[in-house]
Amino acid sequence: MSAVSGSQVSTLVGGGVMMRSTSIGDVHATDVPTHGLFISDTRVLSGWRLRVNDAPLQSGGAVESPGSRDVALIPVTGRNETADLFVVRAQSVDQYGLTEAIRVRNVGSETSDFTVTLDIEADFTDQFAIRSDGRTFDLSDGVASQAIDASGALVLGYRHERDGVSFESGIRVEASGAAPAEFRMTTANEPSAVPSSTLVWPVRLSAGAETVLDIRVTSRQGAPSPAPATGEPGASSASGAQGLRGTAMADFEALLMPCPGEPDLVIPAAGVPWFLTLFGRDSLISSMLVDEERPGLLADVVRALARTQGTTESHRRVEEPGKILHELRSSELATLDYIPYGRYYGSADSTPLFLIAAARLTDVELLRELEPSARAAVAWLRGPGGLDETGFIRYTPDPNGLLHQGWKDSFDAISWADGRLAEGTIALSEVQGYAWRALVDTARLARNSWNDAGWADELEAAADALRVRFREHFWLDGEDFPAIALDGSNSAVDSIASNAGHLLWSGILSQRDAERVARRLLESDMFTGWGIRTLSSTAALYHPLSYHNGSVWPHDTMLAAVGMLDHGLTAEAGVVARAIEGAAGHFGYHLPELFGGFSTEEFPQPVRYAHAAAPQAWAAAAAITAARVLRSVEG
Repeated sequence: MSAVSGSQVSTLVGGGVMMRSTSIGDVHATDVPTHGLFISDTRVLSGWRLRVNDAPLQSGGAVESPGSRDVALIPVTGRNETADLFVVRAQSVDQYGLTEAIRVRNVGSETSDFTVTLDIEADFTDQFAIRSDGRTFDLSDGVASQAIDASGALVLGYRHERDGVSFESGIRVEASGAAPAEFRMTTANEPSAVPSSTLVWPVRLSAGAETVLDIRVTSRQGAPSPAPATGEPGASSASGAQGLRGTAMADFEALLMPCPGEPDLVIPAAGVPWFLTLFGRDSLISSMLVDEERPGLLADVVRALARTQGTTESHRRVEEPGKILHELRSSELATLDYIPYGRYYGSADSTPLFLIAAARLTDVELLRELEPSARAAVAWLRGPGGLDETGFIRYTPDPNGLLHQGWKDSFDAISWADGRLAEGTIALSEVQGYAWRALVDTARLARNSWNDAGWADELEAAADALRVRFREHFWLDGEDFPAIALDGSNSAVDSIASNAGHLLWSGILSQRDAERVARRLLESDMFTGWGIRTLSSTAALYHPLSYHNGSVWPHDTMLAAVGMLDHGLTAEAGVVARAIEGAAGHFGYHLPELFGGFSTEEFPQPVRYAHAAAPQAWAAAAAITAARVLRSVEG
């Protein structure tokens, strides 16, 4: 990586738009491949570099929130040198794009001339190409363009057609201010060239005077969609549970966005940098966790998933009728079917979670509207999902997509205690808990909202039978604890793992078993003092800095805590919630997606996981939940 001023990656996010830049707001994608302004999974700005009189600038301090930053910039000088230039750069992102205001002040004693320049490049790269997993794609047929329109704005565009399907992306860059700005195109307008221009703004300022250059970058993809409404102000400076809740709410609000393809609905994106879209599992769990603090959001998520519910069979997309979406993408590679993630259904748990979420809604008309989707989802559980045929919800690993299709989706996430990887069609323990809760909750809807007592009786009988089968097949007698999964031969995979905490949340366990699971999750091989490990430290594949085999995920921990509280295990729930609060304090209350599984004895603060998403919807929702649990247990 080349040395660039403020070269660490700083992220702004709001309304589904993300900017990754240096800490002073410059984008250098050539030097830092993950830099850029991203809209709809496409990097619409790959270069955005501010210069004044061609002088390098450095930060003199910054004020930041998830979606905006104000940076004081001063020229680089020698120790005893002064400069007459002071710049304040204000940047913010929202669902429409990027807004920037550059305030230039002459702090000297004489009139001075300044030239402000902003170098602009747009390579329109798909984020899947940036976060490459080793695959390469021939996109040579793509055509880029740039022009100055009649109003003087810079218009940058990209188009690619494949097999009769077209993908288009583009932005419009407008500049205004007290002095005239001029766009100068610095590359030829050729299809193979990355569009590049420079905005030039000459300024003369008397002593003490200042002026402002305003810039707006907006997407050219369709009509603007409604802004996600915010529920409360941003991060709190308070400490403890109050600071935890306020900061987490600001992080969560920053991830709210119009649903791709369904812009009348607001959904929580899963997280930055690469998950700014609708995810079935993530959006449902995070919305359920914050339903009390963000009422109305869950209804939009359920509607979005009902509208994208599977209707046909597609091996490539793992789609089946009635199945609920895993993820939704609208980028070039997804739209043109280079990758299967345009609409991808590779999750075993989104469908039962959808039913659980639908049952939490109270709008009578919406529940009537959702009845066909709920019936289709139940039909998937009992049909292709495997419940009636095999006794459990199962999945077959997808070699072209996700091998594992629960929330722990790493290739090695489901393993035996001795380190062997589980093989065959997998039945995850927590998914059976979700399925049980889905059957019970849908039975209540059938009886009370859809006037179908016969179907309600049928669903309740299916739930009762599943509960009995689960105890018979998943319970490890030697450990007195549930297995993480059944493998393809129906053998119980014997690792001690955090998946059991989700069983507390779903309610499938008896009170006696729930008490045993809660106590076991708080033993030293599972509980670090900062949270619950994803995998016991006694397991062969345990590693404190793995993604799913020993790290701590706040949402995973807090689902267990909520389940403890639901079973009357108040003291245990309080221990877990206080651990998450303590961990959050070391991250400035901005909880990341996950952190290391080191115990408090091994290191006096939680150890960062280098690639953890932040902000991330699950983690922010977990922090909000921790604050709520603490209020409940502490009074």
